[in-house]
Amino acid sequence: MTDEIRKEVINSMADNFGIQEEPQVGIFWYDKDNDELFGVSKVFVNEIPFNRNDLKTAGTLHKTWWQKQRNKLLYKKKPLGVFGKDYTAIPRGRIFQKKDGLFQMMCGNWINDHEKNHIVDLVKEEFNLQNVPFELVIDTHWDIGHGWSQEFDL
Repeated sequence: MTDEIRKEVINSMADNFGIQEEPQVGIFWYDKDNDELFGVSKVFVNEIPFNRNDLKTAGTLHKTWWQKQRNKLLYKKKPLGVFGKDYTAIPRGRIFQKKDGLFQMMCGNWINDHEKNHIVDLVKEEFNLQNVPFELVIDTHWDIGHGWSQEFDL
């Protein structure tokens, strides 16, 4: 069964029985101009173990995901658009689950007080986190221009 079919079946069952889909963890970027998340890569928390730091998250790295999208466009000789930029130049974040059950949205200081609640709501909806313990954590790793290294290697 493909992931798309699995998701459709789960959503249909959730709608019929009034249950929420299982929480997910992973990565995302936020498109301010269109007020939407993109580049979402997520997994259900029950499908992965805790890592050595007692955290669960998708194994996908922002940098790797971004490079794959860029390479696909280059191969197809299509305009790079946003993928012509450094992956750290776009607001991004990651969802973790801690061993105590708390879900954390890690992002940079790009999220301001004015839009914070709205963006958190978008993320909670995307990752099915509306009914779980949740906190927002600001960390410089996810600030604009920061990442594993400061080099622009695209």
